[in-house]
Amino acid sequence: MRNSRLMLAASGLATVALLGSSAAAYAASPKVTNGPNYTTHVAGYELASGDVQFNQVRATAHITAGDTTDPVLALQSTVNGGITYAIRLHLVGGSFVLQAASDFVNNAQTGTFDPASIPSGAWFDVAGGPSIADNLGGSAYLEVRESTGGHVINIVAGPSETDTATLTFHWSFTGKLPLYAPAVEGWNPDAAALGLNEPEINFTRVGVTTPAGVNPDGIKAGQRITFDFFNVDETLATLFGGGPGVANPLTLVTGPALPQTSSDFGLVGGAL
Repeated sequence: MRNSRLMLAASGLATVALLGSSAAAYAASPKVTNGPNYTTHVAGYELASGDVQFNQVRATAHITAGDTTDPVLALQSTVNGGITYAIRLHLVGGSFVLQAASDFVNNAQTGTFDPASIPSGAWFDVAGGPSIADNLGGSAYLEVRESTGGHVINIVAGPSETDTATLTFHWSFTGKLPLYAPAVEGWNPDAAALGLNEPEINFTRVGVTTPAGVNPDGIKAGQRITFDFFNVDETLATLFGGGPGVANPLTLVTGPALPQTSSDFGLVGGAL
């Protein structure tokens, strides 16, 4: 159905109760400092922290049976791209499989990371990662983590946050990476086809950590922080990548902004 949208629930657990809510119920929070930025197939949040550096981004993704939206996590150098390390659960042949990609070219994007900015052939399956059947749904913990001591970017994944493994694959680097813009989002290559009230993914326990020497006030190195501690950029997807309207219905949209007490959010189909 082309007149469709995705709406962000205040909590992944509250998605069902919000299916019938109107767009007016999704007012922006003061935590959103930039946005909405409009695309055609990406909806989510990216930290707009200024000079705070991050070495980890994490979330548990809950995929609804029949979902067609990829959960995506990325560590980036800036909100406009640059050095990027990204992972996603990508729908392939009826199953969501873990894939990874990196990009060292400024892609001049605005707002959250766009997986389409990396050529499809540059994404690859990661051995040992979770696989979720689309017709059944399920959950997976996902994490991208920089080890400044080991000079590697690790991928951590598993069925839950308490049942994970550091996967064998990793990226190596030299020096210290300037990673200032973690992102957590949903990506759907055919968001305009989503049906009315079609449930998609939920994210819970979205958060980050900061390396030693660059910690914000009151935060220790390695301490886990929820996304809502920081200001965020918000990205919404509409049919043509512009502001929504009667002739340009929302197809993939996040709202309200992250709640102030947690960093849980969900995506669900809707219609104007």
